[in-house]
Amino acid sequence: MTNEIRWVKPTPLRSDGANLLKFPVNALPPVIADMADAVAATTSTDVAMAGTSILSAVSYCFSGVYRMAAKRDHTEPLVLDTLTIAEPSFKKSPVISLIKKPYTDFTRDWNKKHTQEYFTAQSKRKLLENKLEALEKKNDVTAEEIADLQIKLSNIPAGNLRRITVDDVTPESLVKLLEENGTLLMISDEAGMLGNFSGRYSNNIPNLDLLLKTWNGETYISDRATRSSIILPKPYMSICLACQPYVFEGLISNPTFRGSGLTARFLYCFPESNIGFRKYDTPAVPEAVSENYRELICKLLSVKFAYHDETEQYLHFDSKAYSEFVDYYNNFIEPHLITDMAFCKDWGGKYHGELLRLCGIIHCIRCALNNSNPAETPVTLDTFCNAVEIGEYFREQAIYAYSLGDVDLGTIKAEKVLAKIRSRHITNIRQNDLYKLCRCTLFRNAADFGETMDMLEEYNYLRREKVEGANGNNKSGTMVFINPLI
Repeated sequence: MTNEIRWVKPTPLRSDGANLLKFPVNALPPVIADMADAVAATTSTDVAMAGTSILSAVSYCFSGVYRMAAKRDHTEPLVLDTLTIAEPSFKKSPVISLIKKPYTDFTRDWNKKHTQEYFTAQSKRKLLENKLEALEKKNDVTAEEIADLQIKLSNIPAGNLRRITVDDVTPESLVKLLEENGTLLMISDEAGMLGNFSGRYSNNIPNLDLLLKTWNGETYISDRATRSSIILPKPYMSICLACQPYVFEGLISNPTFRGSGLTARFLYCFPESNIGFRKYDTPAVPEAVSENYRELICKLLSVKFAYHDETEQYLHFDSKAYSEFVDYYNNFIEPHLITDMAFCKDWGGKYHGELLRLCGIIHCIRCALNNSNPAETPVTLDTFCNAVEIGEYFREQAIYAYSLGDVDLGTIKAEKVLAKIRSRHITNIRQNDLYKLCRCTLFRNAADFGETMDMLEEYNYLRREKVEGANGNNKSGTMVFINPLI
């Protein structure tokens, strides 16, 4: 039978994203563009994965310091939340590790340098707390004396060692870490910690409020009977995560995540696969590229931690760039909300804001490389064009991401059967035997399985033929022949 079949390439069960835009690494500023290319080369991965992760990580350096302004009542913080979705063996861990290293090294060196002052502050706080406790027990103490001591106590920093990055964190721990540090960078090659916010440890009661507020620095107030109130005036957290497809499917199909707007805050990246064609003897990241990247991150972090003003500085377009931004919004973004972004309007509604964030990040990096003040230098048309190049990549990725979230159950069933066929290297098999291999809660009965087989045959993944039992010893049935081109 197989020799008589003229096999053709199967029709994809769902869009594979093959015709999407390539990541425009040349639109990135120098140094981080070089680093993205080098990381992609040494790991044999799509540069989109490194480029996306670097943008998200570096956005942390500007959170709480700068905001990008368009018109007077519309500004955006320079915070990017990104999610890279890739199968196992895509080398997500090595990519994230190379990008994360300067942040962990800076944290270690910073804390080592400031250990003495941190412990001194802790000791001073402890002494004042003991003094306040003793003072409150006196009978002749005045309210003014207690208030004066409380003011002195509040002026002493808590003395906690600095944290920049977080990985697997619970909502409760995140409140404490943001109270101590103001801003954070959530960076990990696994996005499983998002389950902590969907109710994993709280009887399935979602706790997304703080996670949502960190995207825009909105004031967060936590009042609990078991402890004093916590007020976070401007909590910011850049999120840089990578995950496997099943984690993404849980995120995009979760009504709580979708309804809260969490899924609309992410920039998505589906890197292309070159598994099966990779080489081991790839060039390591050149020392000059690695050192330039490390020096840039250290410079940006040093500026961030030296800035103690609670008021963020505003970045502004020059006249040409602003005119182009308005034109792009009016004549492209808004019309597309009812065409190709119609089924991801929640994401599309934030797209112009994401472009402003990208503009601000690119601008601040360029200013750091040129030793100029970002707040005193206008954002140019060239920067806006680079932001649009990168933004268009993420726009197409978002449309693709949301299309995956709308996959019907029939497609999922067909993919399960194909996975079983591939894992067993099956070339031909009786349909009844294949049903026994694939029997699971997805299929109600043999007839339901038959509908999935009809779909796979329609899409040219297989062909079926009725066969009779040999010499009357075997029952007649249906033989399934697998398309070798899968």
